[in-house]
This record gives sequence, structure tokens and C-alpha cells, in this order.
Amino acid sequence: MAGLSDRPLIRDALLAGGIIAASAVAALIALDRGPAPRPHFGFVAPATAHSEGAGSSSGFAKSSAPTHERHAPPAAPALPRQIGFGPPKSKEKPGDTTVVVMVPDLPRENPEPPPSSGGWNDQGSAGPVTDNNLQPAGPIAMSAVGGISAPLTSPAGSSLPTSPAASSGGINSPPASSPSGGGAPAHPDAAPHSGFVLLAGGQGNGQFALASAELFDPSKNAFAAASSMKDAREDHTATVLPGGKILIAGGVGASGRALSSAELYDPISGTFSAVDSKMDTARAEHTATLISGCNCAGDGKILIAGGSSATASLGSTLRNAELFDPSTGKFTPTGAMKATRARHSATLIASGPLAGNVLIAGGTSDESGGDVATAELYDPATGQFTPTGGMSTPRENHSATWLSPSVVSGSFAGNVLVAGGDDASAANDSAEAFNPETAAFSPVGAMTTARTLQAAVLLANGKVLIAGGQSSDTEFLQSAELFDPTHATFAATGSMQNLHAGATATVLDNGDALIAGGRSNFADLYDTTAGTFSATGKLLTDVAESTSTLIR
Repeated sequence: MAGLSDRPLIRDALLAGGIIAASAVAALIALDRGPAPRPHFGFVAPATAHSEGAGSSSGFAKSSAPTHERHAPPAAPALPRQIGFGPPKSKEKPGDTTVVVMVPDLPRENPEPPPSSGGWNDQGSAGPVTDNNLQPAGPIAMSAVGGISAPLTSPAGSSLPTSPAASSGGINSPPASSPSGGGAPAHPDAAPHSGFVLLAGGQGNGQFALASAELFDPSKNAFAAASSMKDAREDHTATVLPGGKILIAGGVGASGRALSSAELYDPISGTFSAVDSKMDTARAEHTATLISGCNCAGDGKILIAGGSSATASLGSTLRNAELFDPSTGKFTPTGAMKATRARHSATLIASGPLAGNVLIAGGTSDESGGDVATAELYDPATGQFTPTGGMSTPRENHSATWLSPSVVSGSFAGNVLVAGGDDASAANDSAEAFNPETAAFSPVGAMTTARTLQAAVLLANGKVLIAGGQSSDTEFLQSAELFDPTHATFAATGSMQNLHAGATATVLDNGDALIAGGRSNFADLYDTTAGTFSATGKLLTDVAESTSTLIR
């Protein structure tokens, strides 16, 4: 097998035995009508100073995470898995019969010691992200694409109000503070990791779904182990609740089937706990969006929409949606979307004429036989979806970023930037903006590079960072670019140190952006001032399909 020629003969024997055993498992899975197993070999970070595998002539570190392969357009529409916050994969067309053999990871020549328990002596900075005038920057990441997740603020820049459950220690309970009202925690364990980034789940280490999680400490530029989730999952979502806890919902489990379970990460105790209530529908590749700004009963609830049931080799894209209420810990159905969708985007419009609405755009639909250009709006006041203007081209695995007026000025303030993605044929470089005033999309030029599965996030300087992704099934990207809403232009910025596709982008408290979880052993930090990337310390797991969430 290519890429293994530098390993001892004993590894070839182990590999052959693993293939035989895995083939039998794959056959059993196929008989169970679960989703087709996914490959576990890809290539990721280039061998720079921090790269492993120095003896490899290829110059790339091996990865246990899969690559993304686009599907061919189906021969006929199929009858009846979003940026939820998990980067999705393209599905196979109905006629595909390929059986993918899962090969277990092989031991390294020099095994590393197991990670520590993840104890931290110092906590990261808890200072809020500010704009150039040192004012609260407001919402930074509001798109449910590629794992982007950040605590939301109201249009005025203040924190979202907590629910009544906060006073009784419910799901929304905020981190404890000192009796004097100062910033110091009431006890040593109170919100010890504020300003850290939680990476949860995904796939890697020869497994379809992981329960493991880890924390990135910006002050140490390093990752350490966190407690594990209750369920192994990938293609799930992670959403910060108003009180600071993080809701992990759905995804594909270790069995290869979609999950209806959910759990909460408590930043004070640093542990996950199961949510008693189950989602109305088991789903993966869905979106999860915290509603804010509607001044209605929906404020503070989580809209979970669409996705895939992942019950067959093709899976079935979903139309239905539901709400999670942090004050009760319950999921309840809400209105259904006008189209079935998976791998779509869901973006909160937190101010303006559509304040509180969620823009659902693109994705793939079984009932339409492929990718779609349609869009719709969810109104939390009515609990219903309504069609809105369509995009210029069908897209899935694209990015969608709300240009918050608190940090963006000019005619694009308050718009939603939709960029890149792919359809059945290729990645594209086009971009367009959704204007809430007209409820329509309009072109905004082209990116410097065609991309799909890229990470995108609004920076505190008002520009949108778009990083990595893939330009084809086999071409991973190190390049990155910035969209300047003031001039409606795209321009290249520094290249990443690693290759990332399906990564997440998270703005840290200091304004820098963390790109993590995209099939690389290392993450990248983007310095907003210098316009350059630097590599972080090594991740504990070479993971894909994970989520990244800033802890408050």
C-alpha cells in the first residue's frame, strides 16, 4: 500500500491481518444496512519543523482521518446529514456498491507516552473580544458551518440573558462568581478554562466516532485531554448556551447510525452529562443555532434543523426541525423546512429587519436528487420556515458568515456572506451576500481560490477569514484569504502551516483565530495583526469531524 514502504515487514503482516479482519466486519455492517464504512487514510500536514514522519520521502504526515470525496450526480432523483457545527462528507449516489475496508491504525516506531490527565494550573484570558475602539465586538461566529461555534451576544454587545433555570442551578446556570461580585471565581473549580477551546468528538485513531475531547489553552499554545463525552459521535453539533454550558447533539455514533441523544459540557466541573430528553429525530450533518434578537419566546433556544437520518448507505435527508429549551432541558418539534437538507448552512441574523431569524441555505437533498441553491428563513416568533431568494448556484459544504454591524461598516453590514462549497462537479470560488433588507442574494465577486469544506469566521477587525478546505477530492489547501466587506474584495493572506479540510474556526479572546480539527496533527493560529499563521502544539488525536467551541 502506498505510503507504507518505509515501515518494517512486521507492519505489513499486521496490516494484512487487519484488512482480513476488517473485511469481515465490513461485510457484517453491510448486511445490517448501516451506512457504508468510511476510509481511514488521508494525507494532511506538510512535514515542517513540527511534522512527524521525517523519514518519509513524501513529506507528509500520515493521518488516520478520512478524506472527503465528492459524489457524482445521481442518475435520477432519490425519493425520500451543517456546519451543523460538524463538517460533513459527500454521500454516495444510490447505485454505489463500493465496500470500504476500515484498516486499523498501526503502532508508531516510537510510541509516545499517553497524554496526561489534562490538569491545568493556569486559566486562559477571559477578556471579551473587542473591536478597534476597544468596544465589545458583539457576535463573532454565527454560522453553523464547519464546526464554528462561539458564545453569542445581543446586538448591543451585552451577554444574552439566562433563563429562569439559572437561578435554580438549571442547565443555563452561569459560571459561579465571587460573593463580592468581582471577577475571581467563588472556588478554585469555577470556570477554570474560560477562554479555552473545547474540541469534542469526531473520528480518528481508526475509529468512526470518538467520545474523547481535548482543550486548547491559548496561553500555553497547547492541547490537553478533557473528560470524555457520554457517547462517541461525529458529524454532531456543539452550541454554547446562554449560561455557558455547551450542548452536544446528535451525530453518527460508534455503530454508524445517527443518534438522537444529547449531552451537556459544564465548564465549571469540566465534565459531560447526558441530557434526559432525546431529540425527536435521530440526525447527523444537521445544524444547531442559538436564537437571539427576536425579542420573543424563542430567544435563548436552539434551533436544530435537517440533517441525515444515516439509516442506510445513502441515508435520508431530513425536513423536520426541533427546538431545545435550556430552561427545561427538553426538545420539542417546531415547523418543518420547505426542503429536505443536509450539509447546509444555518446563520443567525441577530439584528435588523429579520432580527432573530435563521437563514438556511443550500445543502444536499435526496428529494431533489442532489445539491440545491434554495434558501429559507426560520422565524422564531411563528415557529415556521418560509422560502426566500435563492442563491446563484447550488452549494454544499460552503461557509456562511453573518457580517455583524457591531464590527462591520458599510453596505454589507448585517448581510450574510456565503462562499465556496461544491456541487456534484467541483469546488467553486464564487461568493454572494444575503441582504435582510431585500431578502435576496447578490454576487460579491470570487475568492482567490476555489474551496469547499473551508473554515470561515468573522474577525474583530470586521474582515472574514476563510482558510483551507479542498479544491478537489485529493487537493487539500494551506492557503487562506480575507473578505473585506468595506470594499467587497477577497485578498490572499498568510498560508497555514498545515493542511486543513473540514476544520473549525474559532475566534479567541485576544482576537486571534484557531483553525483546528481538519485532518492534521497540529492546529493553526491566525494572528489578525500580522496576517500570519503559526502552528500550535500537537493535538492529542489526529481528528476530523470534531467541533470547536470557545468556553466562557
